[in-house]
Amino acid sequence: MPSMEATVRRSGAARRRWLRVLTATAVLLVGLASPAAADPAGPTHYDSVLGAVEPADAPLDVQILGGDAFLVVSVPAGVQAEVPGYEGEPYVRFEPDGTVLVNERSPARWLNDARYGELEVELPTIADAEAAPVFVEVASDGTYAWHDHRIHFMSPSLPPQVDPSAGSPQPVMDWTVPVEVDGQTVEITGTLSWVPGPSPLVSALLVVLAVALAAAVVLRRPSAAAGLTLVGAVVAVGVGVTKVVGLPAGADGEPMLLVLPGITLALLGMGLALSRRADGADTRGALVTAAAGIPLLVWAVLQFGALTRPIVPGPLPVGAVRVAVALTGAAGLAALGAVVRRVMAATSLDAPTPRPAP
Repeated sequence: MPSMEATVRRSGAARRRWLRVLTATAVLLVGLASPAAADPAGPTHYDSVLGAVEPADAPLDVQILGGDAFLVVSVPAGVQAEVPGYEGEPYVRFEPDGTVLVNERSPARWLNDARYGELEVELPTIADAEAAPVFVEVASDGTYAWHDHRIHFMSPSLPPQVDPSAGSPQPVMDWTVPVEVDGQTVEITGTLSWVPGPSPLVSALLVVLAVALAAAVVLRRPSAAAGLTLVGAVVAVGVGVTKVVGLPAGADGEPMLLVLPGITLALLGMGLALSRRADGADTRGALVTAAAGIPLLVWAVLQFGALTRPIVPGPLPVGAVRVAVALTGAAGLAALGAVVRRVMAATSLDAPTPRPAP
């Protein structure tokens, strides 16, 4: 019969092994969760509102997505338009047949890859406002979206005129984006404002409710963890679809909002298959099922800004997104707690030691 010292060593080694697995999984998920797109729209305090298109009869349809993230311009068939870059160079060209072209030599093409432009982007050697344009096709339906730095504030710091304690929206600046439409100069104008966030009590309450729900499942109803994970995954997929699918060309989405709940659903199916195949004799299925919700915790972290900021990109009401983030976070926390509980039980010194065969 193994000695107590040997049992302790085995138990400690098992715990360390499982800790390494969990740590590696968490690191992998965080790495995967890094947005693949250059700079997708996220929750924000800034609201850029379209004022007017002058002249009013100009054949343009203009929208702003994500608070102040993307300027979207649509040009009808038969009309040619061109948006200049920040140095007056050709930037976006709309052809009469609906083809949309972007000049690869325009510095704006590269600066618009990130919200704060030159603070985050190093211009490649190809970028030269004085060089002959090199156009590449980016859309074929006459609609294109881009980060236009003329419509948002270009610093991660607060504008000097904004007082965040004021509790009311405050103007930041007026803006203008010129467009040449069939040889006529058209101006798109608007205003940018800073909007205060929701009451901290609302955010704190949602976090407390999420933690309480997760704790109740882990401590009182462990059997409900898989159900909560399934609900959280379905909710996350629903929110992700509204934020990723149907964006115009040029508007970056966040694919991890669909990939992460997809991983959860795949792991739930795998865990169920393993459990059925083993007829309950193998604990791997139960462990995989318990761990399936951990990607949802990463999903909730990616969307945590929805709890503290007033403007949340997407067509869903802000309140609905906040509830979805809290529910998904609860599912992820419950999954993490369930995994830790199973690992601790599997490596417990109190677990029965098999007797040697006679």
